[in-house]
Amino acid sequence: MNARQPDVDPAGLIECYAARFRAGGRDDAAAYARFVMAAFDFEIPAGAAPEAFAADSGLFFLPDVTVSWSRVTASRFTRTTRTIAARGTDQVLVVCYRDGWFDLTAGGTTRRVAAGELAFVDLSQEIVIEAPRVDNLSLAISRRRLESMMPHLDGANGFVRPVDALSKMLRGMMEDIVALGPTMPVVDARGIADATLRLVAACLEPLARPSSAAGRNSVSLVAVRAFVEQHLLDPALGPQALIDAFGTTRSTLYRLFEPMGGVTAYIAQRRLHHAFRLLSDTRQPRVRISRLAAELGFSHPSAFTRAFKETFGLSPKAVQALARHSRERDVQLMISSEPMQYLRPIGAG
Repeated sequence: MNARQPDVDPAGLIECYAARFRAGGRDDAAAYARFVMAAFDFEIPAGAAPEAFAADSGLFFLPDVTVSWSRVTASRFTRTTRTIAARGTDQVLVVCYRDGWFDLTAGGTTRRVAAGELAFVDLSQEIVIEAPRVDNLSLAISRRRLESMMPHLDGANGFVRPVDALSKMLRGMMEDIVALGPTMPVVDARGIADATLRLVAACLEPLARPSSAAGRNSVSLVAVRAFVEQHLLDPALGPQALIDAFGTTRSTLYRLFEPMGGVTAYIAQRRLHHAFRLLSDTRQPRVRISRLAAELGFSHPSAFTRAFKETFGLSPKAVQALARHSRERDVQLMISSEPMQYLRPIGAG
């Protein structure tokens, strides 16, 4: 997602904004939906009273990091493949409820996330968040910055960090940014953003650990998956390449990937998701579908298009067109021209 920071004086203070929405006025639920449209499709859940709708938000822009808080009545936030293609993919969110709970659906699994737990949302993947009321802190991070510290984020979507020392530290950092934001110098914000990114990477560290089920002499699934990510554009990538790289047996490799539908299917899915990110990323130059299909090892562009559409419900050309349209509109997370009309600056005074 194209999350360019507002222009600021390096010697000045960071930019901080607030927004308020109420049912029955100009800034109602429909306006709030436009306000968050860069990240999510918003709707009031079935059974909730539309006339009771209310929402308040605050945003604090640091380099490569945006911290926000929200208090909203019953809400449902959805991110579909069409939303992703139309509005960009370059952000990872960390969501922490101060009070209450929310249901998080990712990868076909729904779980309830309690107050204090940290939920990670990869905006390049589908997600649904639903809550009877919202009282949260959230952190939007440049995926590119986070990948430099945690290279393989494909498992982060839907990951929940329990309430522990690290999650409490990160929540405390977010609370402090909200409290200090209006008086925070840009020169200090750089260091604070870097420290925040390091805490986020530390919270994601369990994703990089080898499975406890693996024996001491067994090949690490984490290591194999990392190798796959690094070699997606290598036409020789396949079971034999992994066997050679890790000195394992075919039966061991197949057993390792059996829960994911097999090693060949896993590689194909990772290649398709890589293609989706390239085609939907508003910062990427336009690529030829035929060339991309060849780079990803597909025998013919039609085979690539068929597999892509079966996975995402959209053709590669449709995703590319939606991304190009979003680039023309310059959609940016919470700071495109549409949301800006609802924001008022928060001053140091």
